[in-house]
Amino acid sequence: KQWYQRRVAITAGIARAAIRHTRSITSAYRFSIASESTSATGAGSAEGAGTNATDTPAEKDPLVVKDEEIALLKEQVEQQVKQVGEMKDRYLRALADGENTRNRARKELEDSKLFSIQSFAKDLLQVSDVLEKALESVPQDQVSSSPALGNLYEGVSLTYNNLQQVFNRHQLTKIVPLNEKFDPVYHEAMFQVPDPSKEPGTVMDVIQSGYVLGTRSIRPAKVGVVQDR
Repeated sequence: KQWYQRRVAITAGIARAAIRHTRSITSAYRFSIASESTSATGAGSAEGAGTNATDTPAEKDPLVVKDEEIALLKEQVEQQVKQVGEMKDRYLRALADGENTRNRARKELEDSKLFSIQSFAKDLLQVSDVLEKALESVPQDQVSSSPALGNLYEGVSLTYNNLQQVFNRHQLTKIVPLNEKFDPVYHEAMFQVPDPSKEPGTVMDVIQSGYVLGTRSIRPAKVGVVQDR
């Protein structure tokens, strides 16, 4: 009986040892499987990360992006400054053209007002010439000796003087270029006379006085000129 109990105890101990060994092997197997799964997962994650790193483009440096934006803005500013300069140049040219147009219009208006009486003034010049000849043809001694002739002379003289005042009021000026240098714009040479005492080209005689309206000659003075030596 003791032997039997001892054998049962030994068998039970062997059975318990076998169970513990089986448990340790199972745990080791489970740990191995878990390690392999973890390694596979890590490799897959690494491969996925590599794939993502390859597929996903790398983000740009913020400083590089800011430099590109600054360069673009600088180019836009330069273009706008150039456009402003061109617009300013066109504006100044337009102002100058407008000012020139106004000046020309003002000058043309003034000239039209001044020279609109040119034809009428030319006709009045004949009246002035007649009055002037009438005054020159009366001897001064007879004016003083004859009251009637003196009154007539005085009336003609007043008429002539008043007419000259009207001429001056409208910028119609009489010119008598005696001893002046001959000017073909205002003078008309009727003859030439040699005169060693005067410089050639000098007006030495005035046959008929001339008239100027503003700066325009409406009747040149008819003159005699000293001949060239």
